[in-house]
Amino acid sequence: MVSINVPTLTPAKALFPLRLFLGLTFVYAGVQKLGDPGFLHPGAPTYIGTQLEGFANGTPGGFILRAFAIPHPTVAGVGVAVTEILIGLLVSAGLFTRIAAAGGIGLNFLLFLTASWNTTPYFLGPDLVFTFAWLPFVLAGAAGQPALDNVTLRPSEAFVRRTRLRPVGAGEIDALTPTSTRRVLLAEFAGLALAIAGISALVRGSYSAPRRFSAGTGAGAKGSAGSAGGSTSPKPAAGSSAQRPSKLPAGAVKLGPGKRLPSGQAATYGDPSDGSPDILIRDSSGNLKAFSAVCTHAGCTVGYEGGAIVCPCHGGEFSAETGEVIAGPPPTGLAPKKVLEVGGQIYAVPS
Repeated sequence: MVSINVPTLTPAKALFPLRLFLGLTFVYAGVQKLGDPGFLHPGAPTYIGTQLEGFANGTPGGFILRAFAIPHPTVAGVGVAVTEILIGLLVSAGLFTRIAAAGGIGLNFLLFLTASWNTTPYFLGPDLVFTFAWLPFVLAGAAGQPALDNVTLRPSEAFVRRTRLRPVGAGEIDALTPTSTRRVLLAEFAGLALAIAGISALVRGSYSAPRRFSAGTGAGAKGSAGSAGGSTSPKPAAGSSAQRPSKLPAGAVKLGPGKRLPSGQAATYGDPSDGSPDILIRDSSGNLKAFSAVCTHAGCTVGYEGGAIVCPCHGGEFSAETGEVIAGPPPTGLAPKKVLEVGGQIYAVPS
């Protein structure tokens, strides 16, 4: 019998792919935030201020957000994004790994206590999984793995000059220790993180608000009303005989002409009851559906994409037909809203 010797990895080297995954994911998370045109734009579905408010509502870590982040949402959002990029770069390269991993575990644990707190069952919340994934690197760093922490570095004069504001003395290069060299590298990585953040912000483009109906005058107009249970029948074809119009329900508010919303498109409007955002969808058959546009997970404003209602904050997905949850962390579906299409106009009816 021929025996096959399968090479084995040490436990430390077996964790190397996990370290790269965590590092690259954090870089991507920071870039994705700064590259989102709505991230710093008040009123956008992904606005950081709206996300923070949702994270703080009814969660054990909410007091931290209310004390430090919610009063200054732009500073908090940009700061977290740049920190994520820097942590990701350091962990990927294995430089100051334990310190960077401690920053990662702290950030993910805070997100677990806020953004993921209402996720049920708990193991569906990614932040708790990330928290434990960081733990080996907090405890042991990158020992036994390919990492800058494990390399004795001797810098060149050009390398040192890139992070010095004054000329380098003749004997300074030889006097540098590996520890001071890693500090020089840290300054380089910090500059790289800021450069990546700046490029992400520059290429994101301007924010373009989604299609929106503005609530118009009150109802009382007459027309042929469709059903009021969240959907309506499509308008009669041109030239067909229309039924005698009936009065609209009390409090109905005109949103705008139905022709502004073609099949397969969606728009948002302010609920006539309380002004909260609702989403109006015309399906491929011409029928209208309306639901609350406030995600039941963290309060972000949902949008319509690929035939489904999606939350841009944490990947929640709802049925465009029923509003029920079909994917992601939201605990409950979206509340249905009442709309009518009468005489070529769309009306919202108070719930």
